[in-house]
This record gives sequence, C-alpha cells and structure tokens, in this order.
Amino acid sequence: MGNYSKAFAVGFGIVGVGYALMLTTVPTEEELYEASSSLGHMNHAREKKLSPELKKQYHEVKADQARRQAFSDVLRQAANDPEPMWIKKKAPVPEPVSKQ
Repeated sequence: MGNYSKAFAVGFGIVGVGYALMLTTVPTEEELYEASSSLGHMNHAREKKLSPELKKQYHEVKADQARRQAFSDVLRQAANDPEPMWIKKKAPVPEPVSKQ
C-alpha cells in the first residue's frame, strides 16, 4: 500500500508542476493581442507585434462569437417562454419626437 500512495503523490506532483508551469508561461489572449510574446532564441531584444491582418481577423472572430451568443440567447429565451412566438404581439414602437 505504501508504494501506491508514493506513486500517486509523485504523479500528482508532476501534474501539479506541469500545470503551474503552464499557468506561468502561456500568455493570455489579451497578452497575445498586445504583442507581449518575444521572438524566442533568435532576437531577445525585439518583440514582434501582432500584424494588422491578424488583429482584423481577431476582431471578426470576436464579433462572430458575439453574434452567435446573442442568437443563442434569443433562442434560449424563446425556448423558456411557453407562449409561441407567432402568437405574441409586438410592443408598439414609440413615435419619434419631432422638434419644432
């Protein structure tokens, strides 16, 4: 029984050290976006910025995720409402106030 507990302790220790190492070395999305990643062993002094094309792609992906989340929220709200959507009456749209 003693060998099994030592093996589990060592295994959990290895996994814990690996997880801690991952948390300290892997940059977050914001850090990548702000270009805090260095070029590695080639040039330690220079830092590479995120290209404008990749920034544009990042914003497109984030906008698409937001659109999908909004659609999912509408579907979830409709699923929780017992009254069918085609029976519901829309709230009247207020008239714009004209300045005279």
